Parts: sequence; structure tokens; C-alpha cells
Amino acid sequence: MTTAGQLIDRVNSELLAGTVEERNKLALAVDASATTITFTYDLGPLRDNTVFQIGTELMYVWEANSTAKTAEVERGYGGTTAASHAIGDVVIHNPRFPRHMVLNQLNAELGDLSSPMNGLFQIKTLDVSYNGSDRMVNLAGVTDMIDLYDVRYRYLSDDYPIVRNVRLLRDMPTSDFTSGFALAFDAPVRAGSVRVLYKAAYDLFTAESDTVAGAGGSSTLDDLLSLGAQIRVMAGREVKRNFSESQGDTRRAEEVPAGAVGGSILNLQRLRRDRIQAEAARLNRQYPIRIRK
Repeated sequence: MTTAGQLIDRVNSELLAGTVEERNKLALAVDASATTITFTYDLGPLRDNTVFQIGTELMYVWEANSTAKTAEVERGYGGTTAASHAIGDVVIHNPRFPRHMVLNQLNAELGDLSSPMNGLFQIKTLDVSYNGSDRMVNLAGVTDMIDLYDVRYRYLSDDYPIVRNVRLLRDMPTSDFTSGFALAFDAPVRAGSVRVLYKAAYDLFTAESDTVAGAGGSSTLDDLLSLGAQIRVMAGREVKRNFSESQGDTRRAEEVPAGAVGGSILNLQRLRRDRIQAEAARLNRQYPIRIRK
């Protein structure tokens, strides 16, 4: 199953479109607190006041020594987390799309896809022990629920009749219902095990090793996440381009006209919109609306 790291590679590959960023390698391993970094090859563009990336960590160069092939750095630059790195790990000079930024945008896309406007979701299950007398039961362990999909009680090992007269209650007092969610039975249900299927938002990635499946998505979500992340990381580049204080040399409008960056993502936005509609249709066919009576 596709990992977050593979999605980041895909986003960078498609946005860079064959452009190769300048690279180096670590000559010596470093732990999370080391501030002197030794490189294998000539520093090239790596100099004072530049940034480089190893893994998902960015480092800011205070002082570069081209003779010794070393640099004094600030670790965990730009909100990244300092980590240990091994000999031979790849160094990317001034990455156009830092990996931690792409990961953040993948998570933003996961959250947005589960919004009411887009309507995508994952299905989660919860087994609840029911005593047959309480009218409301706590949905233990539930932290996010969009809506109920299906509720059944265990009659036999091979027979799970549907429970129809049931409602989802939100924002319940946590002193009585620890999750804040409660299942309300409006008709008698026998004691035993109740299986709850419910729609939930996608989970977020916490590391590059996390998979799309672990976030609750299927393999059909891969290209949609990649598209969304590409749009998001590109959206701010037009703002940067228009910084008047950063305009050094005269720019030739016929080469890169104003609005070119924004225009370049229009096709991606249209493709994303179509893919959301297709994915919503797939989910709604797989999990059709059920009316409880």
C-alpha cells in the first residue's frame, strides 16, 4: 500500500517535471543535536545563509567551510524536527518543495476531502457490549464520527439483524458518556454485542511510513491526494513571485507573465474536482444510504 513518503516523492517528481535539484551526501552520521555537518562532495551552492534538507528535516547554514566540506547549522529549521541521519543520506540544497511542507499539505487534503462540501469518508467499526436495558450507550473510543452507517446486534454467529430504531447523539456530557457520542435505542434491543459501522473523516499522516490504508483510504485515493498536495504547495508561489521587495533584476513578463503560476494549476484543480466527484460516487455506491424505519 502507498505510503506518505511515496506520495511526497510523487508530488515532487510531477511538480519538478524532470528538474534535478542539487544534491550532496553525508560523510559522517549525526544525531539529533549535532550542529556540525560533514559532506562527501564539494559544497557547491551550499553556503552561508542557505538551507538544505535531509529526510524531512531542514537545516539552516550559519557558516559553510568549503575546504573542510563542513557547515555549522541550525537544526530543525522552519518548524521541522531534528533527527538522526546516517552516512550516505542524501542532502538536497534549497529544496523547492520541502518534504515536511508536502506532508502538511497531504494532511490538509485528507481533512478537506472529508468536509461536507467534498463528502468523502472512511468506514470504521465498533463493537459495543449492550445490557439490553439502557436506552443510551457510550461509543467508547470514538473521537470523530460523521454519521451512522449501519447498526446490528449479534443474534447468532452467522446472523446479525439490523437495528433500525437507533440514533446518534453528539456532544453528550463526557461525565456520563466519555467519548461524547452516544447510541440511543428507540425500540427494545436484546442484550449482547452490537456492531456499529460509521462514517468518519480520514486519519492524518504522522510520519512518512504511514500508509493511505492506515489513514482510512483505498488505493483509488492516491492520485487525488497527490493532486491536492500539488495544488496546495503551488498556490502560495504566486504570492512569493509578487513580493516587490524581492524583485532584484528586471523580470521579462513575456517569459513568466503575472498569473502564470496560478494559471498553471487550473487544470490540476479541474482534475481534482472531477476525481472528488468520481471518488464520492464510488463510496456512495459501495456504501449506499440506508433508511432506518
